[in-house]
Amino acid sequence: MQGFTLSSGIGKIPNVEIFLGIEQLSRNPLALRGKSCKAVYSWGHKRYSKMSESLARSCGLSHIRLEDGFVCSFGRGGRHRKYSVVSDPVGIYYDSSRPSRLENILNNIDKCSWQLADRGIRSDAATLMQRLIDNRISKYNVRIDAVDSANDESPFVLVVDQTVGDQSVSFGGMQPDDFSEMLRQAVSEHGTENVLVKVHPEVLAGRKQGYLSEAALELGVKLVSDEISPHRLTQCKLAYVGTSLYGFELLLHQVPVVCFGQPFYSGWGLTEDRKPNSRRAINRNLLDVFIAAYLIYPTYVDPVVGGVCTLSDIVDHIIEQRRQLKRVGGNYRLLGITSWKKRYVDRYMMATEYNHQYVSLKELSELPATAANESSSIMVWGRGAEDSESEKLLQQHQVARMEDGFVRSVGLGSNFTAPRSLVVDDLGIYFDATKPSRLEYLLQNRDCTTSEIKRAESLIELLLENRISKYTSAEAGLTDISFYAGKRVLLVIGQVEGDASLRYGSVGVDSNFKLLQSVRAANPEALIVYKPHPDVVSGNRSDGIANYRDIADYCDHVETGLSIEITLNLCEQVHTMTSLAGLEALLCGKDVVTYGRPFYAGWGLTTDHCSFERRTRKRSLAELVYICYIEYPGYLDIESGEFTSVEKTIAALVEERQRQSDSLTASGLKKYVNIVRNIRKGLTYAA
Repeated sequence: MQGFTLSSGIGKIPNVEIFLGIEQLSRNPLALRGKSCKAVYSWGHKRYSKMSESLARSCGLSHIRLEDGFVCSFGRGGRHRKYSVVSDPVGIYYDSSRPSRLENILNNIDKCSWQLADRGIRSDAATLMQRLIDNRISKYNVRIDAVDSANDESPFVLVVDQTVGDQSVSFGGMQPDDFSEMLRQAVSEHGTENVLVKVHPEVLAGRKQGYLSEAALELGVKLVSDEISPHRLTQCKLAYVGTSLYGFELLLHQVPVVCFGQPFYSGWGLTEDRKPNSRRAINRNLLDVFIAAYLIYPTYVDPVVGGVCTLSDIVDHIIEQRRQLKRVGGNYRLLGITSWKKRYVDRYMMATEYNHQYVSLKELSELPATAANESSSIMVWGRGAEDSESEKLLQQHQVARMEDGFVRSVGLGSNFTAPRSLVVDDLGIYFDATKPSRLEYLLQNRDCTTSEIKRAESLIELLLENRISKYTSAEAGLTDISFYAGKRVLLVIGQVEGDASLRYGSVGVDSNFKLLQSVRAANPEALIVYKPHPDVVSGNRSDGIANYRDIADYCDHVETGLSIEITLNLCEQVHTMTSLAGLEALLCGKDVVTYGRPFYAGWGLTTDHCSFERRTRKRSLAELVYICYIEYPGYLDIESGEFTSVEKTIAALVEERQRQSDSLTASGLKKYVNIVRNIRKGLTYAA
């Protein structure tokens, strides 16, 4: 099934064919002659839409108008992925001069109108409607901070302005003078001091022009552009609107609405209408209109996995975007971010919503003393040596730290592969046991719900089933595991020499050589396998052991061929200083012995050689997994630029691993070609 459009913009919408339910959207006129062409598509009432309508008529095809749905994206503008699109073969919802499919649904003349009376749908819709209210979900969900007008509890009347050029104004029965009349009536009936004018944020920013700003100033009426908090809306006695969607959102908050135009929600008995629409003769309640407009009329597509989904899925997705927004909230000076990673970090830090600034160590040292007390704090990558110039300088500032998450990528970070997860820690950083971190705080204080525990248990199964680790390796091929057959093996995990987790997490045993000596001393008869870090095996890093013959007295086998996921399953017990592989071993049900202070130790799940004075709470494995893998990190879908879940990240890693199986095992020149490709991808990343 094909479709045709004159618009280049429609063709650029990600997942457009999924939204439209077709296999291909073409701009080639030859597509109009094909038997598989379904329709001609245009965007709303754009200038070319009349030509599209005539073209469809002459070809005997349907003409379908498209528009954003009412829960559309996280952020306004073309660069943000669309979550919903409406496809209307009748008209379009904001054009009150003719019917639309939305109007037909509410008039009981659409084939899907039966859903309005379905008890199951109504029950689910009521829950969804409340979720939108509770989570303050709107059409574009831009970063907005609710304002309570300095805790003002006085009743008020709201007049909602719109932007000049908004098609819903002219096609919704509104004239420019109608806005002035709206404001005059509000002031006349309620008094200047009781009226607020809600202007569009882009009007005050100077990017667009509104209808009421000047008139409000002349009348002495206060302007508000920020979101009005749900609490403050409880004091709103009445709202005057033209055709704005905000009027329907006010209805959701039980605010009475007077309509001076003919928006899709007017004419059904929910609003006081100054311009009644004779076609809308049925009384509908709020839930009816919500079901028609938010559930039946639009198509929702998951921006990450690219399949048709439900509004509930989109609500979950927006909540995750909001959670990540809160996690990185604030304006930061970023220090120590390598050039190839800056584009990714910009997206993790939501640079379009905040004013971040990259600084050098020299620029940081030249900041005036007052900068240390500004709201703009420092975000630094990782943690340097305690006596380094950067760490000494950072002591003067409020510092948050960033690092790779625990499900990072297919392939090594040292090969410049894109990070699919990062952590942002406002207290410390997870590998630094010398002081509290946000992760340690969560593990000590965060209570997990029953549903969160179940999700974590499912996540453990997913990680194990798909052999996912921090640096997910190539698919298992023919591997020699004969060494392990019928043997009880102790696995010693090697780490990179000078790794920050050793500097800030090791106590006494602070090198791979000392670790091997300690394990052998405690287990003189055991069969010991030493597994170097994958960065060491790849040649990118050193583990401080120049020749593996030097450790022959302390281990029986050096494992460089098998992945960590396979090796963990072949061993009975795991010994480590601070390696993340210790946590991955816990997932496999292995006994883990720690010789340092990794973040997962001290909670009753490991045998520890060190003490943990701050860690007094006992944790189950599921609780540990939920907090470490779900609560603490942020996951970014590289393709869409949207934050996502760990479960969807795992699915993407599995697909990527299958797609890149050859490059993951590349060596020599091909390996370095891949590294250059990864660097270029980071430098040009533009999601």
